[in-house]
Amino acid sequence: MKPVFAGCYAMPFLQDYPEVSLVRNLARKKRTAVYLVGGFLRDALLQRGRGLDWDFAVEKNAPAFARDFAKHVRGAYVLLDKERGCARVARKKNGRLWTFDFADFRARTLRGDISGRDFTINTLACAVHRLGQNDEWRDVLLDFKGGRRDLRRRTLRMVSSRCFRDDPLRIVRAFSLRAQLDFRIERRTLAQMRKDKDLLPLAAPERIREEFFKILESPRAAQNLKAMDRLGVLKKICLLYTS
Repeated sequence: MKPVFAGCYAMPFLQDYPEVSLVRNLARKKRTAVYLVGGFLRDALLQRGRGLDWDFAVEKNAPAFARDFAKHVRGAYVLLDKERGCARVARKKNGRLWTFDFADFRARTLRGDISGRDFTINTLACAVHRLGQNDEWRDVLLDFKGGRRDLRRRTLRMVSSRCFRDDPLRIVRAFSLRAQLDFRIERRTLAQMRKDKDLLPLAAPERIREEFFKILESPRAAQNLKAMDRLGVLKKICLLYTS
């Protein structure tokens, strides 16, 4: 087994990332809980370098929060989904594009929101509004679904059996993550993917294409395409673009 994090970044987080400090300050001003979630925390624990894409779960009024954040950082504001309360802020920094996504809780509580996510390795959360100026992000790290355990085991595990029914794209994303991280897909998760693969046409083609290109760009593309073929997923994707 390849080594996974021997330790975490021991750094003054808010000093290294002034944008997160701004999110913290806005959250306190608005008296709103805001959590850093998703890939940044996963990749930090895997020591995969610094991410440029940030995802925040906001207790309430995420689009308004994002708009205020955009004004402070002089970034471009884009409303992604009015109904679900999701917006993005993009800005150039040191010649690179940084994106900050803000989304309302998908349930009444953070725990409920986490329960509706895809894989356990993507369920870690950092309570930004509770960060002290000299805290490390891991000081307020929350792990409701055993995400750190599965990172150590290099395992992709669905959060719940309804994972792929809620969003069929996650079937392709499982192989995308498998290709990028060189993880294995847990047995019951693989069985559920096989069971739900007929739902793939319900996913937007452009979303499928984005995840599929991530697989093709990986050095493990061939083995993952073969695994997708064995599961019947590759055939479903091909039919989407030939019908």
